[in-house]
Amino acid sequence: MIGLALSLGLPGGEAPLSAAPAPPSRLQANPPHPVTRPSQPLIPARAHDRRLEVADGAGGWHPFYVKGVNLGAAIPGRHPSEFPDRATYDGWIREMAEAGFNTIRVYTIHPPAFYEALRAYNLGARKPMRLIHGVWTELPPRHDFLDPAWLAAWHREMRDVAGVLHGQARIPARPGHASGTFGADVSPWTLAVILGREWESSSVVAFNRQHSRTSTWTGRFVTVREGHAMERFLAQSLDYFLAEEWDRFQAQRPIAFTNWPTLDPLFHITESTEQEERALRQKLGMAAEAPNPEPDDEDAASLDMEKFEGTSQLRAGLFASYHAYPYYPDFMNLDPGYAQARDHLGPSHYSGYLADLVRHHARHPVLIAEFGVPSSRIVAHWQPQGLTHGGQGEREQGEQDARLQQDIYDAGCAGGVLFAWIDEWFKKNWLTLPFERPFERKPLWYNAMDAEENYGLIAYRPGAKGPSILIDGKADDWARIPAYLEADGLSLKAVADEGWLHLGLFLPRPADFTKEAILVGLDTVDTRRGDHRLPWVASPRSEAGLEFAVLFQGPDHTGVFVDAPYAVPDYRPLPHHRYQSVANEAGRFLMPTAKSNHPRIGRDGTRFPGHTTEIGWLRQGTQDRADPAFDSRAEWQAGRAPDGRGFIEARIPWTLIQVTDPSQRMVLDDPGWKTGGPLESSKTPGFRFVLAIVDADKPLGEGPSTLRLTLPAAVRGAIPVPPLYTWRAWNRPTFHRFRKLSFSIYQKALAATPDEPRLPR
Repeated sequence: MIGLALSLGLPGGEAPLSAAPAPPSRLQANPPHPVTRPSQPLIPARAHDRRLEVADGAGGWHPFYVKGVNLGAAIPGRHPSEFPDRATYDGWIREMAEAGFNTIRVYTIHPPAFYEALRAYNLGARKPMRLIHGVWTELPPRHDFLDPAWLAAWHREMRDVAGVLHGQARIPARPGHASGTFGADVSPWTLAVILGREWESSSVVAFNRQHSRTSTWTGRFVTVREGHAMERFLAQSLDYFLAEEWDRFQAQRPIAFTNWPTLDPLFHITESTEQEERALRQKLGMAAEAPNPEPDDEDAASLDMEKFEGTSQLRAGLFASYHAYPYYPDFMNLDPGYAQARDHLGPSHYSGYLADLVRHHARHPVLIAEFGVPSSRIVAHWQPQGLTHGGQGEREQGEQDARLQQDIYDAGCAGGVLFAWIDEWFKKNWLTLPFERPFERKPLWYNAMDAEENYGLIAYRPGAKGPSILIDGKADDWARIPAYLEADGLSLKAVADEGWLHLGLFLPRPADFTKEAILVGLDTVDTRRGDHRLPWVASPRSEAGLEFAVLFQGPDHTGVFVDAPYAVPDYRPLPHHRYQSVANEAGRFLMPTAKSNHPRIGRDGTRFPGHTTEIGWLRQGTQDRADPAFDSRAEWQAGRAPDGRGFIEARIPWTLIQVTDPSQRMVLDDPGWKTGGPLESSKTPGFRFVLAIVDADKPLGEGPSTLRLTLPAAVRGAIPVPPLYTWRAWNRPTFHRFRKLSFSIYQKALAATPDEPRLPR
C-alpha cells in the first residue's frame, strides 16, 4: 500500500493530501480461523472494453449484463441495521432468481446469515446469483475526508468488507452495524465492489476548498490525472481496498465509487448553482432567498471516472457507477438536448441523459447502480414523460421500471440495478419528512404518501394476515366493527391501523351523488380549536372544532380538505409559521397541495415554472387483488351492505390528515412554535367525527348548500360534541407481504433483456 502515503506534491505551502497510516487490521488479528493466501489469483470478473465480463472457469471471459436489484433489508418495525433471519434471506434470494435477477447489490455489511444464504444458493444453482458489495460510510466531520478518526473507520470498513467476502472475518458488536463470525466465502460470486455513498456536493465543494489545487496521484493499482482533492481521496480509497484484498487474499474484482447526476462530469446549462441563480434573480429584479451556508448544488462539482486508470497491477479494472433516476435533478428534464431524445416508446429525457453519460465515459463501463420509480400516492418530483418520483400504481411502476431498464440496455451500459427489492417503512422522503415525527419511530408505521417507502417489487403493508379493511365496496369486513355514530338507518364506523384511518358509511339507500353529497368532519386535535362551521353550509355550528372534512360526491369530487388556518402551503413548512389548529368559525376548508418542483432559472437566464399538485383527492376503485379492475391506488368505493343499505368506505393516509406518528397518536400541533425551534407535534387524545348529508343542488362552494341532517343530530342550532374515537398505541406493527403487480411485469422485462450487454454506440 505504498501509494497511499505518497505526498501529492501540491505547490505552495498547502498540506499534502495523504492517508494516515493504516491501523493494524482487526480482522487479521482475530480471524475465525487462520487466513490461507491462495496460490492462484482469484479474479472472477473484470471491466473490459466498456463492459463487465465474468470468468468462464477455463481461462476465458464472457460478457455479462447486470440485471441487478438493490437489497435493503429493513422489514416493518425495524431500522436498517436490524437485519432479518436466515430463512428470510433464503426466501428473498430464491424469489430474486425467480424474478430473473442475476445480481444482488448491498450497500453495507449484512449479518453472516446473508452470506451463508447466498453461498448455499449458489452451490446448488444452475445460474449463480452474483453480488455487488458496497462499503458504507457517513460523511466526515467538517467535510474533512482526511480526519484521522473518520479515515481510520473508513479503512476499517474496507478491511471488514474484504474479510467478509472471503469468509474470513469476525466483527464485534457495534451499534448500527452487522456483527458476528463470517465464515461463508462468497468471493467467487462477488462481481464488483462500489465504495461509498451518494456524496453530498456541499461536502465535495468544502473538501476541495481545503485542498484547492489539482494534481496527479499514482498508487499501486490506481492513478488519477489532474484530480481535485475529492477525486484523489477516492483514488486512494480504491487503491486501499484493492491492496487489502490482493495482499490478504490474492483476489481482485472490478471496483468503482458511488456517483450520481449531482456530481456527474457533464455540464448542464439549465442547472444554475444557488449563487448563480441568486445573481440572476437580482439582475431580473426578483426576490432571492437568503444564502445557504452549505448549498447542495446539483452542478457545482464533479467526480469523473475518466480521470482514473488502472496500473499494470490492476487486472480486474475500473468502472463508473451511477445512481440515476429519470426525475432528478431538474436538469434531467430541462436541458433542451435531452428533450430531443427518444427511446423505444417515444420521447425520453432519460434516454438522452444516459447517452450523454455513456458517451463521456469512453474508457470505462457505466453501471446504473440505482434506478426505478416508486408506487407511492403523490408525486415528489415531476417528469415530462410521467416517470415521476411517486404517483404510480403498481402496474405503472412495473411498466416504467421495464422502460428504464430497456433504456439502460439500449444506451450501452454495463447493466442496471433496480431500486429496490422491498418497501421499507423507515425510509424518508424530503416532501413528507417534516411530517413524520418523532423520526426514531418511523419504522412503526407505513406512509403511502412517502415515495421512498414504496420502491419495492415486494410490498409490506399493515395487517397481520391481510388488509385491516379491504377497500372493495363490500361491507363484510365491517361487520365486526362497532358503530361510532348511528341513527335512523345512518351509521359511521372507523378503523385505525399502521397505514390509514378507514371510514365506513352506511346509508338508508345507495348514495345518489347527483342529488346529495356526504361530509365527514374530523376533529383531530381538541374540541376547542379547529373550525366550528362545516364547509359549504351556512349552519348549524359544530361544538367540536374540525381540522379536516372528507367530501364524498362521486368519482371526480371526493377528497380530503383542511381547515384554512391549519393548512401547510404546498406541503412546505415555513420558518416561524404557526402550525397549530386555531379556533375559528369561517367554514373555509382548502384542498391540500404539494410543490414537487420549484421554479428555476437556468444559467442562460431561461426561466422554468415549478409544479404544484392537489393531493387531497381520493381515487375510487377496488383494492381486491383478485378483481380484474384492481387498482393499487384506490382509496374509496361505494356499494351495498348485506342488508341492502347504501355503503361507502374509504382509507385516508395518516400524513394527509397531518398525523405525524399514528403509533403514539401524534399530530401536527407544534407547542414550541413561538420559540422558532424545529417543528414538533403533540399527542391527541383521539378523534371525533361529524357526519352530514348535504343537498347537491349546486356545486359545493358556490353559495351555501342545504344541510339535510347530521350525526350527532343538531340541537338548538348546534351539533353536539361527538364521542371520542381513539385507537390503541403500538410498539410493534402488524404487517403482511405480497408481490406487487410490478413484480411480474418486470420479470417479463428481465427475461426479454439479453444476458450480454450492447456495446456503446
